[in-house]
Amino acid sequence: MARFLLRGGLRHTRAVYVEASTSTASEIDLLFLALAHAAGVPILIFIPDAYQLFPTIFPRTGSKERCLDWGWRRSIATYLRLADVLLFPSRGLAACFDTRQRTDVLPPAGLPNRERSPLSWEPPTILYAGGASRRYGSDLLLDAMEQVVARHPTARCRFITGDVAVEVLAAHRARRAPWLTVERRAFDELPAIMGSATLTVIPLRVNAYNDLAMPVKLFDYMSFGRPVVATACRDTAALVNELDAGLIVDDTADGIAQGIMRLLEDPDLATRLGQNGYQAIQSTHAWPHRAAQLLQMIEALEQGQGVE
Repeated sequence: MARFLLRGGLRHTRAVYVEASTSTASEIDLLFLALAHAAGVPILIFIPDAYQLFPTIFPRTGSKERCLDWGWRRSIATYLRLADVLLFPSRGLAACFDTRQRTDVLPPAGLPNRERSPLSWEPPTILYAGGASRRYGSDLLLDAMEQVVARHPTARCRFITGDVAVEVLAAHRARRAPWLTVERRAFDELPAIMGSATLTVIPLRVNAYNDLAMPVKLFDYMSFGRPVVATACRDTAALVNELDAGLIVDDTADGIAQGIMRLLEDPDLATRLGQNGYQAIQSTHAWPHRAAQLLQMIEALEQGQGVE
């Protein structure tokens, strides 16, 4: 960084884009931002989450967590002073910050031009990718699957997670059920995984934080044309409904089970919802679209225009 600055690198820098840490920025990071700001370089900072603002949901108990909490708040205070534009994955998260800076929403995105294979019905396969804990609603999904299998005995659940044999999975009575497979998979295996799915699930419990979350998995699911059964977390539900890419259900085992069974019993509906999500990725919600949004913001800053 010293070499970059001494060689006048900031004079040739069009803009600085930062994806903020979930914990804390380093002193060098903050110093660089201060120097860029002083040099008049536009700064756009993406804040992906704010666990620290929800201590009842994410308690900061140990000394390390409290130190990281303090560092995050220090970093955020610096961002609020230096950024020309603050970006958030959802409007709900943006509303958590009292700022006079320009703000905009930059949601996650999906993978464009992925092969959209037909939904897999032999056997009907419900796919979940994510953490295996109560926080992610994993227990709700397993409880729901017991109801689904009672009505559709051939149904299967593929549970893709890095948290194998911990928390919910270790304790749940269905952990050894024949309809459940728990797997560790790499990201490059996603096409094969999605190709085996009939539908996908986001079983998050509704709470103040999940209401403003925008799960990346939603966009991964849609990238492969898989319909989604998602609980009624506000910002996620709003997007799913807007795109008509899935069903929104109560954050209960009964609600999730009913949503899954409705799609299993209506292949035309499942196919249509999956197609809608796939088309949304191709037209509006792929990573190249997000890159284009950033470039448009930078051009607006260069021209002295507002960013919406």
